[in-house]
Amino acid sequence: MRRTWTGVGLGSVGLVTAVVGTFLPWLRSGTVRRTSYEVLALRGFAGLDGVPGELVRGLWVGLIPLAVCAMALWVMRFPRIGACLALIFGTITGTVAALAAVQGGDGAALIGISTTGPVVTLGGAVLGVAGAITVLTAKTRTANSSPGGSP
Repeated sequence: MRRTWTGVGLGSVGLVTAVVGTFLPWLRSGTVRRTSYEVLALRGFAGLDGVPGELVRGLWVGLIPLAVCAMALWVMRFPRIGACLALIFGTITGTVAALAAVQGGDGAALIGISTTGPVVTLGGAVLGVAGAITVLTAKTRTANSSPGGSP
């Protein structure tokens, strides 16, 4: 049981860190820094207007309620279901953040990817996935098991 709650704690820290990372700078243009949500608001410039752009925006914005639901399920003592949601959250945010972090880093360019947001989001996603895996691999007591062996 202790391992489950260790995973819940680790996963919660990771989910909160990843969500905070989405509000940090992801794009820089001169002296202007934009969050991931501001970047999605510029999706017409990136060629993501129309249905695909709305789907991407809706999916990205919907990740915050997914993280909240995972933590709420952990608080309500449904750790395995919350861990499954945390795995989904961590996989999506971690993949997007890793792609952005790999593309960033050229400080000489006028317009580029700021690595602050993607790196923090990636770190949080990794912690969230690690916590979820810890919860899912922890042994739980069953109703049929008794401390003294089988009846």
